[in-house]
Amino acid sequence: MLIILAMGLYAFSMSITPGPVNLIIFSGGMNRGIHATLPFILGATIGFSLLLLATGLGLGLVVQQHKWLVYGSTVIGCGFMMYLALQLFKSEPSVGQTTAVRSGWWAGLMLMWLNPKAWLAAIAGNSLFIEPSQTSKLFVFVLIYSLVCFVSLLLWAVFGKQVSSHISNDKYVRWLNKAAALVLTSMCVMVLYELGGRNL
Repeated sequence: MLIILAMGLYAFSMSITPGPVNLIIFSGGMNRGIHATLPFILGATIGFSLLLLATGLGLGLVVQQHKWLVYGSTVIGCGFMMYLALQLFKSEPSVGQTTAVRSGWWAGLMLMWLNPKAWLAAIAGNSLFIEPSQTSKLFVFVLIYSLVCFVSLLLWAVFGKQVSSHISNDKYVRWLNKAAALVLTSMCVMVLYELGGRNL
């Protein structure tokens, strides 16, 4: 029972803290509402669940042995997220929406596999809770994480919707979109800077 609680707390701490996907969901909730953002949230949850399962079944070891896979996915992921940040920066209130949220569940799924934070959470989580032969325990971990991840991401959409409901001036919504885009870009720049430092 304690291990299940520990898994849940780990999943919550990793899912609720700000990251690229969280910011995109926040902007989706703010600009389009919770219902319209649900497909992206579902896709992100499924994407991370598959990533967590794959790393637990051995993909994590492969990635750790072939660092170029990490570097490649990180660069591609940051490039994609910076493109989304640009779309968000240029978006207008009431019609403002990132390409990712507009594209639905598949974009959420793909973005999780390109998200450095998701890879870190998946590999670290499996290292903490799962032994190589504990397949049944891995499935329990994936199930717990999936539920917690979905709820945590949904809370970010609710947060975005609540923010928009308290702002009547489109100018402020526009500035919030730009601020979220700049934060998302800053995250990507910091990740790429750290990645470059490792290769020097």
